Amino acid sequence: MPDFSDLTCTNLMIRLKMLLKNASPGEPVECIVRRDQRDTIEVPFTRTGYDVKIQKVDTNLYCVRLRKKEPAGRT
Repeated sequence: MPDFSDLTCTNLMIRLKMLLKNASPGEPVECIVRRDQRDTIEVPFTRTGYDVKIQKVDTNLYCVRLRKKEPAGRT
């Protein structure tokens, strides 16, 4: 799992959008981020159709898992 805790929030968002664009349908994108990065990711991705799961792994580190939500009516 990549550790993106050294990236700026802007660079992190760019990297995540690139990874999500290249991910296969239903494939999650996971990474390790800092607390401030977590806050930057959570709201925008939740509002734009992604399932966002966050788990604390250390004092200031979090595992973030993003997956594109399936359109309504699909299984």
